[in-house]
Amino acid sequence: MLADAPLRRQLLLWLLPPIIVLWSASAWLTYTLAYRFATIAYDRALHDSAIALAGQLRIDRSGRVVVDLPQIAQKVLVSDLRDRVYYAVSGPKGEFVMGYSGMPAPPDRGPQVRRAVAPPDPVEDTDAGSGPDIELPPPRFYQAEYRGQPMRIAAMRVPLESLSAGRVDGHALVQVGETLVERREMARDVLIATLLPQFALMLLLTGIVYVGIGRGVAPLEALRREIENRSIRDLTPVKEDRAPPEVRRLVRSLNDLLGRMSATLAAQQRFIADAAHQLRTPTAALKTQVELAQRATDPVETRERLSRIHAAADRNGRLVNQLLSLARAEPGRTEPMARHPVDIVAMARAATELWVPQAITRSIDLGFEGGCQRTDGPATVSGDALMLTEMLGNLIDNALRYTQPGGTVTVGVARAVEGGRPAVLLSVEDNGPGIPETERERVFERFHRVLGTGTEGAGLGLAIVREIARAHAGRVELTTAADGTGARFTVVLPASVG
Repeated sequence: MLADAPLRRQLLLWLLPPIIVLWSASAWLTYTLAYRFATIAYDRALHDSAIALAGQLRIDRSGRVVVDLPQIAQKVLVSDLRDRVYYAVSGPKGEFVMGYSGMPAPPDRGPQVRRAVAPPDPVEDTDAGSGPDIELPPPRFYQAEYRGQPMRIAAMRVPLESLSAGRVDGHALVQVGETLVERREMARDVLIATLLPQFALMLLLTGIVYVGIGRGVAPLEALRREIENRSIRDLTPVKEDRAPPEVRRLVRSLNDLLGRMSATLAAQQRFIADAAHQLRTPTAALKTQVELAQRATDPVETRERLSRIHAAADRNGRLVNQLLSLARAEPGRTEPMARHPVDIVAMARAATELWVPQAITRSIDLGFEGGCQRTDGPATVSGDALMLTEMLGNLIDNALRYTQPGGTVTVGVARAVEGGRPAVLLSVEDNGPGIPETERERVFERFHRVLGTGTEGAGLGLAIVREIARAHAGRVELTTAADGTGARFTVVLPASVG
């Protein structure tokens, strides 16, 4: 297939058909012009023969048309190497006078008839009683078939009054025709003489194009060798300074892809290192608790150890789940995120209800305010409902962990306009101790925890929130609550239109 062929061959295959078509058109035009000029040249000969024959017309004493043409002159008139020449003379009433009978009469009009390229010279009448010189009209040329062969015929109507000093009216018809063999041979010889150099030039042009294409695709070949010889760990940008503009844009796109791959691999390596570091300590602690439980002989101590093992297993399970959520939310994940219209109000209400039991256990008032329900239509975004639920769950869990018993946590949804486009604001607000301004940016880093809070956690919840917001083309803002205490996390997401 053409798509599987090398680029040089593809370009040649695209260029050769137009070249062949142009060469064929040139051949047709050359033959047409050559045949036309051959026709003009041979028509002049027919013109001269018709004039010579017309000069031999006479009017006898009875008023009939006669031709004073010796036998030797007749042989000269019809002599030709390749073509057959025919002639005929007819009287004013169409009666046959001399020559070959049955020659096609000239048409009255039509595209095949044309006049001679120059008026004929006057023919002198040598008959003693004929009067002044004969002014002959120009012949008319036409093509017809005679005796089964295509013919080119020159026809000339000679006024009889010029031959008889006005005694006889009417016209005599003089016709001289020949076959088209020599005309076609001349056109063919001109065509061959022209096409051979053109064919040589076409071959030379093809060779030049082939070499030129090779020079043109050389940067692509150099780029292929450079990429082919690279290590799988080498993601540095490819040099584009020597590439032509078209290839330079390709190299630029390739470098952009390499940059994204490098960032993805760096993020994955950092994630693996962080996950290994964070899982090592709780796993060692869990192993220690198991060993102590195995050595315990007191049932009460055994139950206490088992309770601690259960709590450690819960923490490890939550840590693993958060790591998996973070891996799914990170850019560069292997599977694309599913995007569907998500009703943020319904999603936020359902997620809040899931955390009500834990809020009651910690004596915290967990509420929901869907203010945008009072506007027209639902507040929807395009995204993954499970990931958005995970994001809101981490915000609620974070608020419940850092809010003292008796405090309040409020989940809210509102509409807004960001940069001239509709947006949805998803917020979680608490009246806990708040977060110092110096720590507000760092709390979104992985495994970072604010010191002095006395709250357990892996420090991944807010990192997951930020990654999920970014995956949905949104952002997270951290401010102080409306009453001046606590913290307010607001996720700004672009709203679906339509």
